[in-house]
Amino acid sequence: MTTVSDITTIQDKFASALDRRQVCSFDIEFVENQTSPLIHSAARFLYFLEGSCIFSLNGIDYDIRKDTMVSVMPWDITVIKNVTEPLTFQKIVYNSDFINGYLRTLYNPKNSLIHLHEAIKEHPILYCDQIESVSLQTCINQLKDELGEESMNPDYDSLPELSDAFVTSLLVSMLVLFNRYIKNHEVVGKEDNTELELTNKILRYISTNLQSKITLEKLSKIFYVSESTIAKYFQENIGYSFSEMINEIRLSKSYDLLLYSDLSLSIIAQIIGYTDASHFIKAFVTKVGCTPNEYRKSYQTDEEILKRKENEVIYKVLNYIQENFLNDKISGAIVSKRFGLTMMELNHIMLFQVEKTFDDYVDWLRVSRASELLITTDLAITDIAIDVGYNTTKTFTRTFTNIRKMTPGAFRKNVDLQTIDGEIIYTARKENI
Repeated sequence: MTTVSDITTIQDKFASALDRRQVCSFDIEFVENQTSPLIHSAARFLYFLEGSCIFSLNGIDYDIRKDTMVSVMPWDITVIKNVTEPLTFQKIVYNSDFINGYLRTLYNPKNSLIHLHEAIKEHPILYCDQIESVSLQTCINQLKDELGEESMNPDYDSLPELSDAFVTSLLVSMLVLFNRYIKNHEVVGKEDNTELELTNKILRYISTNLQSKITLEKLSKIFYVSESTIAKYFQENIGYSFSEMINEIRLSKSYDLLLYSDLSLSIIAQIIGYTDASHFIKAFVTKVGCTPNEYRKSYQTDEEILKRKENEVIYKVLNYIQENFLNDKISGAIVSKRFGLTMMELNHIMLFQVEKTFDDYVDWLRVSRASELLITTDLAITDIAIDVGYNTTKTFTRTFTNIRKMTPGAFRKNVDLQTIDGEIIYTARKENI
């Protein structure tokens, strides 16, 4: 069994250690001996050019030889074992959240969403034949030529025009090719650590369900193991307690939202599963050493934000929604027509940026505004419902309860408002905790 002493720290969330805004980086690595287990918070491809070893991925052992390609997804746990020949491999680290968001906005003539990562998660190992190797190496070498080697300190500020678009297209091409090729090969690994395999399944579940309340009791029912067993697996297999690991995953998600969006801290806190912005800010400061707003400002210049708003329709759409969500006449049909989009396109870009459909996002904004009014005014709940855009109190109450997990009346009774780091946040009253 893997012990805590074998576990290294969680690897960096970012595709590049040199520039956190990079979508992808390329490097070459050499390994001669067994490695300690690694917990990956960023996706990567490993293409083995030379060597032989056992590659353990989430407790499953796979033989590695020349021309093997491995796909590692966020929160996978890996270890290189039994190195019989020194390894040389190409490493492509990429921002899978960005790529998944990009794929949500791509659709074929059938208008169906693309889910390239789903099959890859189930079949992460590819033994390439000659034709497959040539195709994949063509993409990899183009990435190398475009980005340079990370360990050689490339100048990302002087990349060619439209480099991000070119790199993104190469990554999608690699994902498509990998997806196609794994269907031609049946690769079966040897189960080595069932505890580690289950631990990874739980990590993946947490990372894709951050907005819901995640408890040991809930996970116990989903995965059919006791709460104490899950807590034990976390501590023994990855060296983190259950609460520590959830916090790591939440903060990992927050980095992209801070760098690539202008969403408020309250909204980000809700997206990643914190009860309010104050908990998010406290956890962020403890981990990073600065507030989320300070972090955002250090990586986003005003000029870059303005340029993105001017050039990307998503920001225009989000700004319009922010300005008009209180209007009871706002609708997806009106907004999509205003910006020359179909409803499907509108929902695709909404999912890309805020992981919510148009209707869900409007409801979320309205409930956020209603929450403020409930705490700061004596307005009747019926009047608040109308003020935030609902025609009936019944609809407002149902929507509010679904999002806040309590009725408007209970919220007014049990929650206080504070301001931290310029953000309005809500906390439970001490006498009700």
